[in-house]
Amino acid sequence: MIEQAEARVADEVNAGVARIQEKLAVRSLRLVCDCGEEISPARRAAYPNACDCIECARRIERMRRRA
Repeated sequence: MIEQAEARVADEVNAGVARIQEKLAVRSLRLVCDCGEEISPARRAAYPNACDCIECARRIERMRRRA
């Protein structure tokens, strides 16, 4: 069970790193969410490491709460 949790964490970290690397490769001056919407300056000021727009972040949080 611990091995499964560790593997899941490693997969999530690797996926996050890959996502960041991909965004850095194609990034322009504005920061864009996977959905194509720009991450608002207010959100970036509140959470500088945000990689999702507020709507996607809310959707992800709702999905996590249901799981």
